[in-house]
Amino acid sequence: MRPMFSALVLLTACTEYGLGKQTVPPAGADPDIATDPELISEIACASPWDGVVTARNDGDGPLTLSNIGTSEGWSASGTVPVTLLTGETTEIYVTGSGDGTLTISSDDPDEPELSVPLSVAVNSPPTATVDSPANGAVLPEPATDQALLGTVSDPDGDVMTVTWLIDGVTLVSEDAVSGPVGATWTAPTGGAHTIGITATDACATSDHSVDVCQDETLTYENLGISTWHYEGAAYWDGAANNLVLTDALVDQVGTAFDTTATVSGGAVDIDFDFYIGDGSGADGLSLTALDSSRMTTYLGGTGCGIGYGGNAACTAGPALPGWSIEIDTYYNSGYDPTDLDHVAFTFDGDADGPAAWAALPEIEGTGWHRMEVSVTDPHVTVVIDGVAYIDQDLSGAFAFPAYVGFTAGTGSVTNRHLIQDLTVTDRACD
Repeated sequence: MRPMFSALVLLTACTEYGLGKQTVPPAGADPDIATDPELISEIACASPWDGVVTARNDGDGPLTLSNIGTSEGWSASGTVPVTLLTGETTEIYVTGSGDGTLTISSDDPDEPELSVPLSVAVNSPPTATVDSPANGAVLPEPATDQALLGTVSDPDGDVMTVTWLIDGVTLVSEDAVSGPVGATWTAPTGGAHTIGITATDACATSDHSVDVCQDETLTYENLGISTWHYEGAAYWDGAANNLVLTDALVDQVGTAFDTTATVSGGAVDIDFDFYIGDGSGADGLSLTALDSSRMTTYLGGTGCGIGYGGNAACTAGPALPGWSIEIDTYYNSGYDPTDLDHVAFTFDGDADGPAAWAALPEIEGTGWHRMEVSVTDPHVTVVIDGVAYIDQDLSGAFAFPAYVGFTAGTGSVTNRHLIQDLTVTDRACD
């Protein structure tokens, strides 16, 4: 009987001192590891990408995290070992790009090693291209609505914000996916313009632009010419729809200029009708491209100056800067190149120093005549009633912003000088 008693005492002692607690958890102790998020799938704006994975104990007993690790291309940091009570969390910071895995070791009896898939691709920027109009295009007259066509693409399949710009100012902005895009540029104004397009995704912006030029024709109807800048004897005759530069009175000078816009002095076409008559025979009129950057007055010299000229003993001036084409019907001996009616082209109002001239048939008192002028630096063409009287290259300054206008003058003898049906085509695109 003594040996049996000794064995019973030994068994009771082992149980009482807990020698088996490492293998038999307390009743109800069931830790459960979880993460938020359960996986990472991102497109990053830059590499490497930084993010956070939150580890959490969803179980009923304490959870101990013993280790964290990552696959190649990734790194992780956090507080380990750490014990989390039910509902408690800890943050694990991950860094990297590409495909990888975050591994968390714990004493979760069901999942002692939890894997979190990692997948981060670096964003591919979008592309944007203006397809039409082409770079360097000259947009033809008339300046109607212009269709803008382009292509945008995003390799990641993102929705992009696509913006069209005219000279840096937003025309329209809207969301789009990869493919063709378009917009309408309403009534483009004349001159040089830059058409741009941008495509913006969550990370980057791509842009493209083209430079174009819009030709512009200005047709001056009655109201248009009536609102010009008038000086001296000039006025608008609304009843007859004529620009009157001078009536048939002695010692008159009159000018009229469109000061609302400038054209290129070296690339412009100007067509109009003119009338000289009803008087005793003097002096003439001019079409003048007045250099707006140098002008100080709209009223040039009387007499042989015909309202634009100077730099000659036959007129006190002043000479108007720019260029002028005169129709001269009075012979100023010693100053004019001929005693016949003539047309002459001058720079900077040089009344007795024409750069080109040609004799004309009788202009005075012979009705309305049509003049067509084309200037393409350095070439000048002047056609009157279908005949080209000047058609040559000229040496002088054409490159200036010009107010288009007319001048006329009388002296001791007279004429009426009239203008109508004016069309100006600014060919700054040339």
